[in-house]
Parts: sequence; structure tokens; C-alpha cells
Amino acid sequence: MYQEKKFDWMSLILGIVFIVLGCWSLKNPDTTLSLLSILVGVGALLKGIYEFWLRSTINTLLGTRSTWLLIMSILDIVLGCVFIFRIAAGVMTISIIFAFWFIIDCIGQLSVASFYKQFHKGYYWWLVILNILGIIVGIALLFNPMVSAMTIVWLISCFLLLIGFVAIVAAF
Repeated sequence: MYQEKKFDWMSLILGIVFIVLGCWSLKNPDTTLSLLSILVGVGALLKGIYEFWLRSTINTLLGTRSTWLLIMSILDIVLGCVFIFRIAAGVMTISIIFAFWFIIDCIGQLSVASFYKQFHKGYYWWLVILNILGIIVGIALLFNPMVSAMTIVWLISCFLLLIGFVAIVAAF
């Protein structure tokens, strides 16, 4: 039996909030990047604390010491503090990581592109061309971290706007 869908106010409200956040993010890229740096810093800090706790748990349960966990936890805590308290350095680091991620992802896609040749040669060549262009863009982002940072803001903003529009459509 067909049941008529009722209007979903929560989806509408969430959609509007996401659209407002997306527009705000586009209008305030510096604040968006600062917030991103702080969020990454908090994540790294929490990860470092967790790894330190995990090391002590492993010591207690197994009677072994993990030097690598100790080094990783200290490194994560230090990096978390840098991202939180030296926001400009955090933003620059995120921009460089984003550029490397772009390059590495495109190289990875090229390495598996031959699998797609079996399905459709047109798709294979399209994938090869786009990933070679992606490597070039990644290298350009690597040498211009400000463009990389702005690209991150645009991606975040577009994602928020897209989620907002989808939520509003889902409300009806």
C-alpha cells in the first residue's frame, strides 16, 4: 500500500544550515582554513592520547613495550599542538598534504588503469588523461600552497552546498 510522504522539517532545516555554512565558508576562506587546522589538530591530539593509552594497555596485557607507539603518540601530540596553536603552519601543512594526496591518488589510479582497459578502452584512456592532468595539477598545487588551500575551501564549501540542496530536496 502506498503511503504518502510527509514533509520533513528536519531535512529542510539541516539543508538550510548546510547551505548557509557552505556560503559562509566561501565568503570566509581564512576562517574556514583556521577551523580546519584546529579540527585536524584536535584529531591528531586525540589520536596521540589514544596511542599513549594503547601503549600502556599493551604493556600491561602483553608485558611488551612498544617504542613505535610511544614515538607515534608523541609525534601526534606535538603535531596536534602545532595545528591548534600555530594555525598558519597547520594550514600550510594541510595544503601541502592535500597536494601530495592529489599526486599519490592520481599515480595510484594510473597504476590500476590497465584493469579498466578490459572493460572499455574509451574509459581507460579517459582515466589515463584525467590522472595525468591530475598529477600536473597536484604538482602545481605543491608549488603554490595558497592555491591548494583555496581549493580545499572550495571543495568543503561545494560539499556543504551539495549536502544542503540534497537535504532540502529530501524534505519534500
